Amino acid sequence: MRLGIIGTGIVAAEHLEAARAVAGVRVTAVCDIRADSTRAIAAAAGAAAYADHRAMLARERLDAVVVTAPHALHARLTLDAAAAGVHVLVEKPMATTVADCTAMIEACAAAGVVLAVGHVVRFDPVAHRAAEALRSGTVGDVLAISHRRTSHYRRGSRPGWFFDPAMAGGGIVMNVGIHGLDRIQWLGGGSVVAATGRVWRRDGHAVETDAMGTVELDSGVPASFLLTSAVPAYLDETVVVCERGSLRWSAADGAVLSRDDGTETPLATGPAGPAAAFAAQLADFAAACRDRRAPAVGGDYGRGVVETVHAIYAAAGSLA
Repeated sequence: MRLGIIGTGIVAAEHLEAARAVAGVRVTAVCDIRADSTRAIAAAAGAAAYADHRAMLARERLDAVVVTAPHALHARLTLDAAAAGVHVLVEKPMATTVADCTAMIEACAAAGVVLAVGHVVRFDPVAHRAAEALRSGTVGDVLAISHRRTSHYRRGSRPGWFFDPAMAGGGIVMNVGIHGLDRIQWLGGGSVVAATGRVWRRDGHAVETDAMGTVELDSGVPASFLLTSAVPAYLDETVVVCERGSLRWSAADGAVLSRDDGTETPLATGPAGPAAAFAAQLADFAAACRDRRAPAVGGDYGRGVVETVHAIYAAAGSLA
């Protein structure tokens, strides 16, 4: 697979490392309007460097692209790739609006190309162990889920476009909380059918820096979330309450299955790191392109997560 990368931010390096780890995949072109970072990533990959994605699509014989540009650009880049007959793995969030998500789905379907959405947590090995433990029935059915996550949203903590509502599509919910919403749906065995929320903009930001709320899944499982930039210590934790015990999944500490009889089973200890998840995600995408099958995380699911984010914003009386 001849792979192009559009966007050379921090996540681009993860996709480049994944390509090195997956047999049969090679990055042959890199594109970004920032010349220095484009040249650096291209040199590391032994790939051609471009400032214009349309020129890259026209000149390179690409099979697929990874889109890891600012959120508001995802739709346009995906539509152009589809028009060129190129498969697309687009980073989360899939787009900033539900309408853009729909346009992306329809364009890729019409062109006969695969559209995958980069909800990479779905490919985390710890996530798989956690899901398997819940599905085993050892602690009974899932009753409720609680998710908490911290992330810095002070100025200078991330590129400036993350603080632009038009470009980012929102703040901590759209950019960070989306991982938790994905995790809740996966572990809760259902899709979001209702959402409530409140958001706050601290430090004079135009996007929300903190949020809390609830969602309800069509499986009947309720869940709560708290996303905050106020806590200095890193926290990324999901607790799943079940009939006969619970599961605690922490990005920092691993996952533990606890039973009501007092026994505990460690499923994984310590952080797994992103490399394995990004490699597994790319391997699934490559196989989907090769076999002309649906990817593990497709456009319909990606659109559903964006719909949930907007439902939370609507409930909070804010669209960003």
